[in-house]
Amino acid sequence: MSPARRRTLALGLGVAAPTLALALGWLLADLRERSMLAEQRHDELVQAAELLRAAARESLEELRRREDARPFEHYGRFYRPPEVLALGEAVALSPLAGAPDDPRISAYFQLDPDGRVRTPYATEPGGSPRAVAVEATVAGPEFAPLRALSFGSGAVAGDQSLTVALNDMGNAAYRDLADARRGDALAAERTQKVRLPQTSRNLVTWDTIQSQQAQSATPPQQASAEPVFEAIQQQRVVGPQGHVPSDGSQGPLPKEHALEDIPQEAGPSLDYSPMAYLRLGEAVVLQRVVSHAGAGSVQGAVLDRGRLAGEWLTALVARHALPEATPTIAATSATGACALARPVHDEVLPDLAFCFPAPPLPPGGSLVLQLGVLLGLGGVVAAAIVALARAARRSDELSAQKTAFVSAVSHELRTPLTTLRMHAEMLQEGLVAPERLPVFYDDLAHESVRLSRLVENVLAVAQLEEGRRVLQLRPGDLAAQIRDIVDDQARHVERRGFPPVELALPDEPVTVRSDPQAVEQILVNLLDNALKYAADARAAGLRVELAVVADQAVLRVQDRGPGIPEADRDRVFDRFYRVARERDAHTPGTGLGLALVRELARGHGGDAVAAARPGGGAELQVRFPLASAAVRPT
Repeated sequence: MSPARRRTLALGLGVAAPTLALALGWLLADLRERSMLAEQRHDELVQAAELLRAAARESLEELRRREDARPFEHYGRFYRPPEVLALGEAVALSPLAGAPDDPRISAYFQLDPDGRVRTPYATEPGGSPRAVAVEATVAGPEFAPLRALSFGSGAVAGDQSLTVALNDMGNAAYRDLADARRGDALAAERTQKVRLPQTSRNLVTWDTIQSQQAQSATPPQQASAEPVFEAIQQQRVVGPQGHVPSDGSQGPLPKEHALEDIPQEAGPSLDYSPMAYLRLGEAVVLQRVVSHAGAGSVQGAVLDRGRLAGEWLTALVARHALPEATPTIAATSATGACALARPVHDEVLPDLAFCFPAPPLPPGGSLVLQLGVLLGLGGVVAAAIVALARAARRSDELSAQKTAFVSAVSHELRTPLTTLRMHAEMLQEGLVAPERLPVFYDDLAHESVRLSRLVENVLAVAQLEEGRRVLQLRPGDLAAQIRDIVDDQARHVERRGFPPVELALPDEPVTVRSDPQAVEQILVNLLDNALKYAADARAAGLRVELAVVADQAVLRVQDRGPGIPEADRDRVFDRFYRVARERDAHTPGTGLGLALVRELARGHGGDAVAAARPGGGAELQVRFPLASAAVRPT
C-alpha cells in the first residue's frame, strides 16, 4: 500500500471512528432515555388504572353499604314505619315499589323459604307484569345457586319465617285499610288495632348463615348452597359498621304463638347477613339472607349490567381519569392492542377492562427516524471512506501515469535532442561529407518538427486543462483542410516506411465551423498514432476518409495494425493511458495524443471514438457538426 493510500485510510478512519462512536453514543443515550420515559409512563398508567379501579370499588361499595342498610320490610309491597304511624296511617307503600333510585339497579326481589319469589311490585307473586318479569328472572336456571341460600323447616317453613309473616301482615293491613275506606266497619276496627312489631337487626357472618342452613332441613327442590357460600366467603364483605358482629339470634318462636300474639312494641331480632355481590352467569346481584327461628329468606337487587358497562363506567372515567391517561372500556379478551389493561372490578365486572392506549412518542422524533439518521450517517461515512480510497487510488494511478509521462516525455525529448546535438557537433567539426549534408539537414528538420510537436501537445493539454485555450471556430471546407494536412505529412509518412496515405474525400466541400490549428493537431496526432502502432503492417498503408453522416462530418483514420481491444476503446482517450501490450512496451509515446484529440473534438461540439476496422486493424473517428443544414448521405 502506497504512503498516500495509507494516509488517506488513516484520515478516513480518524474521522469515521469518532463520528460513528458519537452517533452510537447518542443513540444509546436516546434509547436509555426512552426506556426511562417508557417505564415512567408505564408507572403513570398503572397509577391511573389503580385510581380508576379504586373509584369503581368505592362506588360499588357505597352501593353495597346503602343496600345493606335497608330494613327487610322494604322488600314487601307495604310496610308500617314509625313516621307513617305518627300520621295515623296503618301502612305505607314500600320505597322500592317504584323505579329504583339508582340506575345501576334494575329490580328488587325476595326468595321465601317455601320457594316463592316476592317483589315490592305486587302484593302477591304474579300480581303485575313487572312482578312477573322479575319473578321469571329469579326463577331461571342461573339463579338456582341463589335460591339454594334460602332455608326453612320442611313444609311449614313459610309459617316459621318471620319475614314472610310480617310481609303478610302488612298486605293484610293494607287490604283492611282499603275495605275501611269503602265503609267496612270491621275492617276499620282491625286497622286501628293492628300493630306491626319493630324488629331489631342482628348482623351475622355468612358462616353463621351457613351453620343455620345446615341445621335446617334442606328442601328437596333446592340445590346445595355450598359453592355460593364459598364464593361469598372469598369476597369477605363486611357490614356497614365496618365489622361483623357475632351471632345474636333470639332463637325460634314457639309454634303456639299466632301472628296476633307477636308483641307490638318490641319485636324479635332478625339475623342479617352482610350484602355481597354475586355473579350468576351474565347477571350480577347484591344479596343477603335475613333469617329467624330456623328459616331464612334471600333478599337482593339485580344490577343492570348494560348501565354498569355504559353510563356508570363512562361517568366514572370522565370524573376520575387523568387527562393524559384516559382509557377506553374493552372486553378482557380483546386487550391485545392496549398498552395497559386492568379489570374494572374483580367480582362485578371481571370481563371488562380499562384499556389504556399506547403512550405518545417522547420528544425527539421517531426511533425509526433516528435509526435511519444513524444508518444514513454510517452510509455517508462509509461512502466518504470509499470516496477517499478511490481518490487515493486515483491519485496513485495519476501519480504513476505522470511518472510514466515524465519518463516518456524525457525519453521523447532525449531522442530528438540527442540527434540534434550530435548532428550539430558533426557539422561544426566538419565531419560530414558534402554528399551527406542534405541527409543531415533533413534529419535536423525532422527532429525539430518532432520536438516541436511534442512540446505543442504538452502545452495544448495544459492550456485546455487550465481553460486558457479558446478555439477560434469559423466556417471552412474540412475536406480541403484534410487534403492539405495529409500532403504536408506525406514526407513524414514516407520516412516511416509507409506507402502514401489513401485519401477518400467527398467531391463537394464539407463546411464545418472549426479551428484550423486544432484540426491540424487532431489529424497529425491520429496519423502519428497509426504510424507508431501499425509499424508491422506498413505495406497495408493508412487510409484517411471523410464522410457526411446525418448532420455530422465524420473523419476516419484507419490502419491494419493490431487494433484496440474492446475494453480499452474508450480509455485510450484518457490522459496518460496506454494499452498494456507486451509488443507495444517499447513503443514511444506520452499518452497525450489521443486525449488531446478527444478534447479538441469536443471543443468543436463533436467527439472522438475508437472502433475495430473490418478486416483487422483500428479505426479512430472524429465527428464534427456541420455548419449548414444541408444533409447528404454517405
